[in-house]
Amino acid sequence: MKKKFNPFLFFLLIFAIESATAQKETIDEKAKGILNELSKKTRAYNSIKAEFDYSIENIKEKISETKKGSLTLKKEKYKFSIAGQEIVSDGKTLWTYIKDAGEVQIDNAPDSNKVDNSLSPTNIFTVYEKGFKYKWEKEEVREGKTMHIINLYPIKANEKPYHTIKLFIDKNAMEINTVLVLNKDGGKYTYHLTKFETNLPLKDGDFIFDTSRAKEIIDLR
Repeated sequence: MKKKFNPFLFFLLIFAIESATAQKETIDEKAKGILNELSKKTRAYNSIKAEFDYSIENIKEKISETKKGSLTLKKEKYKFSIAGQEIVSDGKTLWTYIKDAGEVQIDNAPDSNKVDNSLSPTNIFTVYEKGFKYKWEKEEVREGKTMHIINLYPIKANEKPYHTIKLFIDKNAMEINTVLVLNKDGGKYTYHLTKFETNLPLKDGDFIFDTSRAKEIIDLR
């Protein structure tokens, strides 16, 4: 059985946009206002479909590569594809399909009420509520668009492999454009959205994996 790719870090980094209004730490009011506006707009979507480029760079380990991926969300349902793996959930069941092995692993979907909210894509709009401090850094023009750059710092920094997450937010569209994760080991992980669609007429059946596609079925429930 091949090791599964854990998609939940991606959900945390790309779409977790609720501001930490409940935190007792010093609040950056400018960053708070931007994140609140971003959160309000994104919460209004019935569904989200995004395509992105995911790049990894680590000079020490001589790693530099880029992959393409996609993510579709509808409330507690989601479909995520990257690096030869496809993860699908209807909110009750979780299917992880490893294409090169022709293998699908079936498990129960994580219960968002019982697990750390940073691990569940169903909590993507509230993970920052208790886990991060934030600071507006500056505005910057990228690809002809003006971006707000907001830095996020994990409160329990000793428990995280990264020290900073940079959000690049399109000022006019009020959408996340790019996320840069800076690891403690010098690694850089960049998630750049290339396409972002909302309120698509998605069906519940779109979030059920067809197991006939797999050569081998491993039921972990």
